Amino acid sequence: MAFLLAALVLALPAVAACEPDQPSVDDRFAGFVAAWRKGDFAGVADLLTPQGRALDTAAANAALAGFEGDLAARRPALTPHGKAFVDHSDAALTVGVRWTLPDGRTWDYDTTVTARLLNERWRLYLGAQTVHPALQDGQKLALRSSPAKRGVVAAADGTQIAGDVPVVYIGVEPQRVPDVDALVKRLDLLFQSVKVTVDVQGLPARLKAAKPDAFVDVVTLRKSDYTEIAGDLGATEGVRLREGSLSLPLTRTFARALLGTSGPVTKELIDASKGALEDGDIAGLTGLQRQYDTQLRGLPGLSVVPVDATGGKAKAGDALVTLPAKDGAKVVTTLDVKVQQAADAALTGTAKQSALVAIRVSDGAVLAVANGPDAAGYDLALLGEVPGPAWPADPAALGVGAPWHLGADVFTGRAASGGVVAAPIGYAAAAAALARGKWQQPVLVKDPAPDEPAPAGPAVSGALDVPGLSLGVRGDIAYCVYVAGSGADVTAPIAATFLAAVA
Repeated sequence: MAFLLAALVLALPAVAACEPDQPSVDDRFAGFVAAWRKGDFAGVADLLTPQGRALDTAAANAALAGFEGDLAARRPALTPHGKAFVDHSDAALTVGVRWTLPDGRTWDYDTTVTARLLNERWRLYLGAQTVHPALQDGQKLALRSSPAKRGVVAAADGTQIAGDVPVVYIGVEPQRVPDVDALVKRLDLLFQSVKVTVDVQGLPARLKAAKPDAFVDVVTLRKSDYTEIAGDLGATEGVRLREGSLSLPLTRTFARALLGTSGPVTKELIDASKGALEDGDIAGLTGLQRQYDTQLRGLPGLSVVPVDATGGKAKAGDALVTLPAKDGAKVVTTLDVKVQQAADAALTGTAKQSALVAIRVSDGAVLAVANGPDAAGYDLALLGEVPGPAWPADPAALGVGAPWHLGADVFTGRAASGGVVAAPIGYAAAAAALARGKWQQPVLVKDPAPDEPAPAGPAVSGALDVPGLSLGVRGDIAYCVYVAGSGADVTAPIAATFLAAVA
């Protein structure tokens, strides 16, 4: 009997004891996990390094942040798997870790938190392998990214009208400039020769404020423009060049204000991205490139690697997780390449702010959105506020003030005393409506589809004549030409040139 009792005692699992008024090991683990989740070990006592050195709150917080590295600002979701496993004076708890990485993707793995019963108190260990089992002492987590291939903007027939274009970044190295004033004059003449407007007057002050060996950015040129002045730039002392690619319109003038441009991110975009963008990334800066930047940018490739906490680099191939890049999507518009090129060309002869919009009468598709001269920013065609007389139908019946969903910012007009204020696209849409017999919202972006269009209007009829505008319908195309401060003597020839080109 005594032998049997002894055997039963040996068969029971060994459970370490602690003082009755001390927290259980499960309570200690629960407190540790809650503190790790917050990134603050205030109130968690008896923490040790793996080497047995005591950690106070400040040291523990610093150690955790050091191990987490680039992920420290992104608090993980932690899920204990059951209760602690206890073996005599040692205990362990498996914890599921989920990090939310940029762009909302997640990284999941399991790790182990350990403890030891010393002097009848459970002491918990905090080390690199607590944060990740493969992380070694002296290492931290580093987040690495690789850009995805940016998506393109396409015309209605699928032709790429904005996409990656080879570019040359032109800069100046201050310490290599013998005569700043001479450099400014030379650069100004060179850029004018390829019809690129660059304000170089502030360059002397920028060079003076920069480090001697800095790359002071001056302008980014399409490689096709750069090659025209490559020899002269190469012979200019102080000029430095870097090559790359940016998502740009089909040509320098093609629907430029509408399509917009991409480039290195600004602080404003970084702050608004909630961690999705960082310094050095490329993003849409204006127009549709900015409005659809998330879709066009895609998802960068991400990896988390262990690196030397003192600044050394991890060996190649030792990533703890790798998430492949996802290329950007295509944004499809209703623009017609031939009609858009004709509209852009028609406006090249005027030095004033101008706009030309063309809409297909039969289905409301926007065929061209042109702004001149060489408009790079403000989209007068969609956002301009041009006053006109009373319309032949209730303005509301012709879409004025309705919530259009074009897929681009648009001023839909407003009724004014004795008339209407509308953008050139509003006038073109009204002309199309009168020719069609009812108003329907124009369509500009087809994919991704914007919200449901504004409801169609009632039957309408009549003619729309606005002094100062050339406005009308030719075949299946309704058009509006506007030149700031000018009348029909200026707009009519532009309209004639445009119509002849699309006939």
